[in-house]
Amino acid sequence: MKTLSAVLSLARRPSLRRLAPVGAFAALLGGFTGCSTTYTVMIDAINNPAKPMGTSYQLEVIDPAGGVDKELGVLAIAHGKDALAARGMIEAPAGTKPDMIIELEYGRGPGQTALVYRPPYKWPREPSPKLVVEYEKYLQLTAREPAAATGAVPPTPPGKPGKQNGDELWSVRVAVTDEEKSLSPYLPVLSSVMVEAIGKNSGEEKHIEVDPRKAAAALPHPRPVPSPK
Repeated sequence: MKTLSAVLSLARRPSLRRLAPVGAFAALLGGFTGCSTTYTVMIDAINNPAKPMGTSYQLEVIDPAGGVDKELGVLAIAHGKDALAARGMIEAPAGTKPDMIIELEYGRGPGQTALVYRPPYKWPREPSPKLVVEYEKYLQLTAREPAAATGAVPPTPPGKPGKQNGDELWSVRVAVTDEEKSLSPYLPVLSSVMVEAIGKNSGEEKHIEVDPRKAAAALPHPRPVPSPK
């Protein structure tokens, strides 16, 4: 099944991906593998090696749901900022021009049917296929150059990316796809996986196994990891 990230890679970011060399990216993710209780996380990262990454940023929030769930928005923003802080980035002080504008997008994709195989109740019966509905829960950070005009960049209302944003510097998208509908339980693991990928290039989509509790502990402000309902 083609994920939304695969479509995004083809439709939104092909020119930038061509700028970056395809390198050995799995090594920086190695610390998240080999755990017992895990989520399978998709990660797709690109960068523009010709542009400096910078350290200060102004955050713009893109919520495809229109900000209906205020609590989820607060959590998504907090976890996005944690990932940036763990990478050594800071919010630009009010009234100053940042090194970059970072667009934070989060949400849940539409349900898509998938055929999964459940373990049999008795051996040697073969696993029986079952048709289920799966949902992609995602978190994405995209850094762009700020406006060319001098002075501070005016803040943009949530859900409306600023037209003044310049060339893309880097972008990271992480997602988990399963039968759970809620995004909240996945935010700690999604944001923690982002940390080492910021400003890097994965070369292609990667799928890694992540222990949610160990991964979340690596963030500057560890929070409890809720279980999916």
